[in-house]
Amino acid sequence: MEYDRMLATLFEEEDRAREMASKLMKVSQESREAASAERQSLVAFLKGPMERHMAYEERAVFPQLDRRGLGAEVQVALRHHAMIREDAEKLSAARPGDDVSQLIFDVARRMLHHTNFEGDYIYPELTYEAWRDLMKETAG
Repeated sequence: MEYDRMLATLFEEEDRAREMASKLMKVSQESREAASAERQSLVAFLKGPMERHMAYEERAVFPQLDRRGLGAEVQVALRHHAMIREDAEKLSAARPGDDVSQLIFDVARRMLHHTNFEGDYIYPELTYEAWRDLMKETAG
């Protein structure tokens, strides 16, 4: 069903960000050079798939969650989104040769914290059927 696919995609995007964040945190702690080598791909991810995901949540999902009594959680998630965007800009503005390993670690840690927050405090608040209904509402 289309709504099941939409829901699966939403959660898969969260899983992808979580996996990437974990990998980047490890890389940035092991080698400055390896972390720097990941800068371009991380910026592309943050400004591409991650931005699309956050924008979709803000436009379609968060208003529905807010109406279901999760306004406080939505506000925290929105602050996370803003910080991730700020981090993406800082990382994008870094010059070749700059040591970006700490910044990459910080961005990755923030993404991991954010995805864990949504997974621990927002997603479990709705049943599967409520999530399907939410997907129906966002598609309409």
